[in-house]
Amino acid sequence: MTSISSKKPTLNWPAIKWLGIISLFLASCDTPKEIGADLFSVEVGLNLTDTLRVESSTVLVDSIQTGGGSTFLLGSYQHPELGTFQSSFFAQISNADTLTSKATSVLDSVRMSLVYSGYQGDTLQPQTISVYKLKDSLSLSASYYTNSSIPFDANPVAVHTFKPRVIRARSNNGDSLKLDTLSFRMSAAWGNELIKNFSDKTLSGGGKTFRASFPGLYFKSTSASKAALLGFSPTYSSMTIYWRNPGDATQYSLTYYFSLSTSLSAEVQARFNKFQITKTGVLASLVKPGDVVPSTRTNNTTYVQSGSGIVTQIKLPTLLNLKGKNNVAINKAELILSGVDGLDLNNTLGQLTLLQADGNNKPIRNASGLGYIISEGGGGIQIANYNAAFNSYTFNVTTELQSIMAGRKSNVGYLVTPTLATATTGMTKMVSESARFVPLNALKARLRVYYSYIAK
Repeated sequence: MTSISSKKPTLNWPAIKWLGIISLFLASCDTPKEIGADLFSVEVGLNLTDTLRVESSTVLVDSIQTGGGSTFLLGSYQHPELGTFQSSFFAQISNADTLTSKATSVLDSVRMSLVYSGYQGDTLQPQTISVYKLKDSLSLSASYYTNSSIPFDANPVAVHTFKPRVIRARSNNGDSLKLDTLSFRMSAAWGNELIKNFSDKTLSGGGKTFRASFPGLYFKSTSASKAALLGFSPTYSSMTIYWRNPGDATQYSLTYYFSLSTSLSAEVQARFNKFQITKTGVLASLVKPGDVVPSTRTNNTTYVQSGSGIVTQIKLPTLLNLKGKNNVAINKAELILSGVDGLDLNNTLGQLTLLQADGNNKPIRNASGLGYIISEGGGGIQIANYNAAFNSYTFNVTTELQSIMAGRKSNVGYLVTPTLATATTGMTKMVSESARFVPLNALKARLRVYYSYIAK
């Protein structure tokens, strides 16, 4: 929480007064007597600048979607204040080319290739990845959230222990983007199950019927000690089956993809990440949506983290004091939030969004989804980018504050969250593809307001 107050005039009083007189003279068709009477009854105020007090807290929100994302998250990430962030993922696969095996074909192997796209945490620690077959197909229309789940077989079709190698080392599939790859064998039973699909044309060609027959896979990682949260690219990751035919030295193969797009159809995004968050310390009291921890209990620090539902609440307790008995016009208003010293930029959120909050510390929802603050001069979601030079995020809240001063909105507060996404239906939603976070310095949070007033 910060309490700073300063006022300074930004325009000369005689100049304002003469401008007011000239404007009234040019705009009025009344008699000189009426003009003079109006001038004596109106006081035109100075343009002023105030820096107002901001109250900050850490709050828990819900309804974070993870379906159809561009990253598979696998593993865990530990933070001394935020706790442990674990992720597993569910995904469908399908082939674009036709399976050409025969009844006499002999399986060589099945290899899974997961292409790294990023990481958080300690990559020197070993992890064990287990892959399971799903019992039900993933929906192509349902919304999947951080706690969603699909039933899966108890016996894994692959188990592999490894140390992550996320260095961008070699190209994948001839593409110019260079990323390292985690590659391991799947079970022979799983491969033989796939290779037998040659006789059924509805299965050998891939597509909808195949995905119904082979619903998909569940990927889970375990570690004996603190490890890393790994990001894999669905676009570049794949699974390939290899086989041979009797009397033929040629090795044949067929690749199954997680990005189910073809030249004739758009990508089918049948995948989602599942998160498990274990909070520690003071933040462990954030159990249900709307729970709040004041910054005074967290060493004057509040948090915003993608995926965990941890966001920062902002309240403006002295805003209406500007008004008093005057009619106030907000010329410009900026909400400035500063990061703590020594931010780890590899884990820091590059953008933040501002949501309207209700009286229960939850985001307001409307016909378009989450009630976000509209960007100045446009109709989109307002985003504050991280400014490394000033270690801060700045929101332009001019229109928002003017609406409060005019009585069109209540002064309940706001929620600072990771950036939002807009669905094809036009609905705004909170999404997550990482455990990135930013700790904010509550003592440096401030609202800078430039305003004028006219009192009668």
